[in-house]
Amino acid sequence: MSNESLNIKLLVSSDTLKLSEVADFMIGLNVTNESDSPVYFNISETELYVNDKKNIAWDLAVQNGTIINLKVQPGKSKTVQWPLGDALFEQTGNIRVELRWKETVQRKEITVSK
Repeated sequence: MSNESLNIKLLVSSDTLKLSEVADFMIGLNVTNESDSPVYFNISETELYVNDKKNIAWDLAVQNGTIINLKVQPGKSKTVQWPLGDALFEQTGNIRVELRWKETVQRKEITVSK
């Protein structure tokens, strides 16, 4: 599987939320297979950083989950999300989340208010 055949997107349920709403925050990824044959995507190869610090909750979610290898058919997409807001946002402010997989880097800026 080559990097060129997969399009990875970081998904977040909202770019703005209140600290009291973080438990409902969903984060995940969408994988699109742009090749002509099925590919397997190993989710455990991804890493999530929050303000440049590796997030252990993401590692636990992707490595201990029942869906580690996604089989993605040609021209199709698969989406996986987890409710990790409590583990990502401990305080208010502008929080940068970054999904890394090989050379692919996806970033989102999340604003958490009181």
